[in-house]
Amino acid sequence: MQAAPSPVQGLSVLNKPTHTHNINKLALLVKTGLLCTAISTTPNVLANTNEKTQSQSTELEVITVTAEKRNADIMDVSSSVSAITDSDLKDAEISSITELSQHVPNLHIFTWGGSRENNIFIRGIGPGLFTDPTVGFYVDGVNYTNNGMFDLDLTDVERIEVLRGPQGTLYGGNSLAGIINVITKKPDNFTDARVSVTADTLERRKISVGVNTPLIEDELYGGLSLALTDNNGHLTNIHNGKDYGAREDLVARAKLRWEPTYTFESDLILDFQRLRGDSYALGSAAFIKNNPDKVDHNYDGEDNRDAYGITLVMKNEFSRFDFTSITGWRDWDSYNSADQDASSQTDYIYHNIAEEEQKQFSQEFRWASNTTSDLQWLTGLYGYYAEYKTKGTNMLDYTAIGWGGPYTDYTNVDKENSGYAVFGQVDYSLTERLTLTAGLRVDMEKRKADIQANNQSSPSVNIKGDKDFNEWLPKVGVSYTPDNRSLIYGTVSQGYRAGGFDHLYPNQDDPTYDSETSTNYELGYKASFLDNSLELSTALFYIDIKDQQVQQLVQSTNTIMTDNAGRGRSQGIEFETRYTPALGWMMELGGSYTNAEYKDYENCAMTSLQSCSGNKMVNTPELTANVALQNTRPLTERLSLFSRLDVIHVGEYYFNSLNTLKQDPYQLVNVKLGVESQDWDVYLWAKNALDEYYSTVEFDFGSGHTVEAGDPQSFGLTFNAYY
Repeated sequence: MQAAPSPVQGLSVLNKPTHTHNINKLALLVKTGLLCTAISTTPNVLANTNEKTQSQSTELEVITVTAEKRNADIMDVSSSVSAITDSDLKDAEISSITELSQHVPNLHIFTWGGSRENNIFIRGIGPGLFTDPTVGFYVDGVNYTNNGMFDLDLTDVERIEVLRGPQGTLYGGNSLAGIINVITKKPDNFTDARVSVTADTLERRKISVGVNTPLIEDELYGGLSLALTDNNGHLTNIHNGKDYGAREDLVARAKLRWEPTYTFESDLILDFQRLRGDSYALGSAAFIKNNPDKVDHNYDGEDNRDAYGITLVMKNEFSRFDFTSITGWRDWDSYNSADQDASSQTDYIYHNIAEEEQKQFSQEFRWASNTTSDLQWLTGLYGYYAEYKTKGTNMLDYTAIGWGGPYTDYTNVDKENSGYAVFGQVDYSLTERLTLTAGLRVDMEKRKADIQANNQSSPSVNIKGDKDFNEWLPKVGVSYTPDNRSLIYGTVSQGYRAGGFDHLYPNQDDPTYDSETSTNYELGYKASFLDNSLELSTALFYIDIKDQQVQQLVQSTNTIMTDNAGRGRSQGIEFETRYTPALGWMMELGGSYTNAEYKDYENCAMTSLQSCSGNKMVNTPELTANVALQNTRPLTERLSLFSRLDVIHVGEYYFNSLNTLKQDPYQLVNVKLGVESQDWDVYLWAKNALDEYYSTVEFDFGSGHTVEAGDPQSFGLTFNAYY
């Protein structure tokens, strides 16, 4: 069988001995950061800034996004969307998609065990083990359809957009929670080169280089980026005394951009990733909580991955509309082995090997109006085909506890997923300030599966079949601009995730599960104040989830069953604000409150027939908040001093639908101080500066409380050079 270490996944805090001590440390660090930043701003800089100059120098930069598949100012988009630019990634020292979630309201991302365990939750909606994603993940317009592809290196990224709420009309299946849209940097008609070197106290070292240059002036441009990560592993395996948690990454991306005319542009992008590392630093809760820097494994797990991709984007501007074609090919291979019993001291043995392979082709054609009339329209066609194969081997021995063994179970799975869609959206201006929006997508998908499970520990399974899933995905909305600096909008939109075949622990009698749909009701407000030096975005939302795909733990057989619960509900509020109060200063504040519950979920534990109706949905922090204070001040004519403080609060949530494993609130504090020039930067930084102890996952798979510890306090040094 495919190995499954956990029925639920999450991030858990393991409390310090005294809560008051943590609060005192947090208050002291905040005060220290504020004091250091205040000292870095000399009084005469503010005193000599007249009103006109201050207005110009503190005006926020306009962020252009492609959230609705056309360029628009983020403050003009009638949707709850966040944008993290390349400057934001650099300033906040964000190096992974997991760290990205610390800076975006209602986004919860955690990666645990191995590179294929990437879990993205938006507004309480997220995936289960080895199921399709609930969040559409796009890189340069190409959809990554497997959670295992999401562990993306952020070296060459220009911008990351996060759309919260169902986006089915424009993006189709697997977008019932939202969208993450990654845009990489384009080469242009000038030459630039950069080198970055980073090292930290967790034994991680990374070097990245990149260059963009014109090959034929005003016509052909090329770009190349490389990143190498080397991590010796900051954990110790007490069973053999070796370091654990090692990882080596090699990432490359090559680009060719061609503009033969003023109206035509073509971008060819080739990317590659090679990863080699250890996997699943799991252990019993009692052991890991007392020894967060250790594991106790008598079987060395591996986490290896090779990924390739080709993207071709072509755009042409006609007199009345723009045409876009996006072609994508992805090839992803993964080898993962693990000590699933998580200890050398257990009375039983559970080790596994999983070999996965996925090939994917996708094509989108899109036409969009480019005139300034009252009617703006967009329409498109989309299709994809994906082959997924996995070979699983479970090695089990329960002799010591009376369950028999040793056993070896084998699973071979061949799946084919395919689909196509027709979609469109129109925006009609009834008046200069009032606009109506309507959209519709017809999405048709097919799932085919051939599952062969040859088991010694349980009955063998032979499943072969196919199933069709068709969905109509509408959207309606209205937006009103009371003035040129504010926007009020309301939308109703729908998303869905197709059903499929449960190959994790397949049931011969009931091997399939149905589609899941979500309907989002949203009311939002966006505005800028104080001569565009202050921006505010906020949204109220209510999401109704029907036929929610869930995974139930069958404790008597130590298996997980994928099925559909009746109904779920997520409701709440989220907001973001940016403010530049004076020259060189930046303040950011974001937060969310989410109440997500299972409204109709019976028999959530199959053996005890318990009801989870009314329980909180998993991996959904009730309250999140992030605040950042950043300052840049001149030291000399060529040098500036940079300082930044980030405080992230994550509220309580549950790991399992039974709500028996709960996480208490916790805070992460990051600080950064450095010197910048036109040609180079150097920074000292700390992440998790208060050394808050938390887990990336906790579960009880019928054999005990198991956890994996998150990263502890780390200090690092980053050096960047530019040409």
